[in-house]
This record gives sequence, structure tokens and C-alpha cells, in this order.
Amino acid sequence: MDIFVSSLTILAALFAALSNRDLLSPAKLYLLFFSIFFAGALTLTSVDLWLLILLVLLVGVGTACLEAGGAERPAHRRNARGTERAHLALWIWVASLPAIAAQIYIVHLFDGIQGYINMIGNRVLETRGLGPAKTVVSTISILNLMYFAVGLTRARSRLWWSAYVFHVLLVLAIGLLSGSRGSTLTVFVMQIFVFHYVRRRVRLAHALSIAAVLLGFAVVLGVMREGLRVDDAGVTTGLDSSSDPGASLSTFFLGVQPLKILVGADDLRLAHGETLLSLVTNVIPRAWWPEKPDTGGVFFTKVYTDDAWDGASNLTPTFLGEWIMNFGWGAGIACFAVASAILMYLTIAYYRRTMAKLRGPVDARTAMDVVVYVYVLWAVVGLMVGEVTNTVQTLVTTQLIPALVLKALLTRRGGLPAPPRQARMLAPGHAGGA
Repeated sequence: MDIFVSSLTILAALFAALSNRDLLSPAKLYLLFFSIFFAGALTLTSVDLWLLILLVLLVGVGTACLEAGGAERPAHRRNARGTERAHLALWIWVASLPAIAAQIYIVHLFDGIQGYINMIGNRVLETRGLGPAKTVVSTISILNLMYFAVGLTRARSRLWWSAYVFHVLLVLAIGLLSGSRGSTLTVFVMQIFVFHYVRRRVRLAHALSIAAVLLGFAVVLGVMREGLRVDDAGVTTGLDSSSDPGASLSTFFLGVQPLKILVGADDLRLAHGETLLSLVTNVIPRAWWPEKPDTGGVFFTKVYTDDAWDGASNLTPTFLGEWIMNFGWGAGIACFAVASAILMYLTIAYYRRTMAKLRGPVDARTAMDVVVYVYVLWAVVGLMVGEVTNTVQTLVTTQLIPALVLKALLTRRGGLPAPPRQARMLAPGHAGGA
């Protein structure tokens, strides 16, 4: 079974590459995520588990077929002229100030950098109640990527790029302070996507090299984070101690382990849709509603791992796993198949619309639209090994809303002139003036 799934993955990747030459199209990203997060399946022998993994792969195969022959951007990028006014970078800095202030506030709560670093390994418990502040902090990532995207649309001065470098260093520092490998490393991945679509194509050899380096960093950061501590003796990391060697390889089992736990369960204790309902109820403070529905990761960890980390960490159930633990094997698998088909269909439609925009000159507004597309694509594909509530809420509150607010602010202040009505009417996907 492992040979069959591995062969199908390779064939699907080859088909995706030959049918659509865009290196970073949705199907290719999906198959890449599958190859990384389900690589640990090669150690499995359970046929039932392999069938579930095959189902996840078939979503990627379907996506490759759906996007075959899809619109792709021109080989040479034309930059727009005369559509951007002064002080655009300044307003991006202004929009970033709340995130910077929120991070300073959180660090202050833990008596400075040393105290903050020492609690990173237990951050889930230690930062409870700080959800609003952490949400504000997270908004800086998409603002930074918009900064980068706008910078690529035309020649910029050294002052512009110097200010950007300082901004991206702040983002990386905040990502490291969060203890999240994703918050740190996806900064570079997102830059690659934006460069690919706004400036010029990224070559396969370069993309693979960068992916390998970032994956290596992800493993190292995961080990360092577990034992990170600062005291009078200096800085101690997980690299200094005899940590569990399996922890460094956990990335390759993110998709496998939750499904393995479900398959090995004596009987399924179903959530009956409550973890999906938490998408709406999660915004209510638990102090106001102690018995509110748990999110997918919290429910899965409590019920199927007997709260293995005592609330200090949670195991995400994967998109397939969340449907199964809500509605059982038959209904859960059917719901997963339908939901995945709808999501990927909408993603391909969004992809084609974005590519159509890139056929013309790329100005600051179009570059920002590319950034939003990249974040939506990343969220949809990342849902493969995530949970519904956290993925959707993160996308909306820390990415889409800040992006829309920034665009509105820049339009109002003259940094982004609103497109003429005729251009809006001719835009792909426009209907009835909506």
C-alpha cells in the first residue's frame, strides 16, 4: 500500500507539473504539504490507516485535475506606473504599530525578555487570557508581506528597502518570541510566493533548495524550543540536552499521528458537530461560558489522548480527522470529501481570477491582492493538518481583516487610488456591481 500511495503521489505531481507550468499552483502546494506532513506514514503497516491517507491524497489528485490548463501568469512582469502616491510605506508602518505595542505589552507582563523566553515551552498555559493581544501581534505578518509585495512593483530607494529590512527583522523577532516555527519560517515562504507572482518566476531548483533549508530549520527550531531557557548561566536550548530524537521529526507525522489515534481507538466518542460550532462560539470568553464547545484540537487532545499534555499543548486532528470525530466513520468521510471538493474548487476559481489580474501591469493594489490570495491558499491547504476553528479564525482576524483595513486606509489617504469604475466592471469575477 505504501508503494501505491507513493507512486500515486509522484504521478500526481508529474501531472500537475505538465498540465500547469505554474510552479506554485494550488495542486503543487497541496501535494508538497502532503509529502511533508504524511512522510511518517512510510513506517506504517495498518491498511485502514493507509486508506485514510489515500483519501487525503485523492483530494490533491482531484485538485491537479481541476487546475489543469488553468490560467498562468505571463513570463515577464510589467509594472504599473503613475498609480501609487507617496508615503505608502509610512502608512504600513503606522498600521504595524498596534502589533508592535501588543508584543511589548505581553513581554512586559512576563517581566521582560528573560522571563518571556523562559515560559515559551509552556506558552499555551502561560498566555491564557491574552488571546486578543496575541491576535493583534499576529497582524504584523500580512502587513509585512504587503510591504514586500508593494516594494516589488517598481524600483525603490535604499531608504525604502532599509526600512523594510528593519520591519521584517521585527516580524522574525516576534515570530521567534511566539515559539512558533510556522510564524518564523513562513515569512520566507510567503516572500517566495509573492516574488514569484509579482516580479518573476521562481525556478524549481531554487524552490527545492529553499524548501529543504527551511525544513531543516523547522526541525532545529523545534528541538531548540523545547529546552529553551535563559538564566545566570547563559542560554540553554534543546540542542544542549539529550532531547527525544523523535521530537525533531514530529513535522513528518503531523498528518499521520491523529489518524493513527482515531484508527486505534476502541470506539469513537463523537463531538456531534460541536468543534465546528466552536467557529462561532470561540469568540466568547470561556469565563463567560465555561462549558462552551471546544475547538477541534482541544476536544481531540482531551478525549483521544487523555489530555496528554495537561493543557500545555494540543494535537490538531487534521481536516479529515475532525470530520470523523464529529460524525463517525461513514458520515465523517463523506463530509470530508464534499467539504474538500468545495474548498478546492473555490480555491482554483480564486487562483484563476488572481492569475487573470496578473496579465496586466501590476500596481500596488494588485500586489496586495496577490498577498491576500497567498494567505487564503496557505490556509486552505494547511487545513489538511490543522483544525477548522483555529485555521479560519486566524485567516479572518489576523490576515483578511488587517489586509482590508490597510487597503481602505491607503485608499482613503491617497496611497492607493481607487480603480476606475470601468476597470471594476471589467474585472474578472465582477457581477452586477457587487
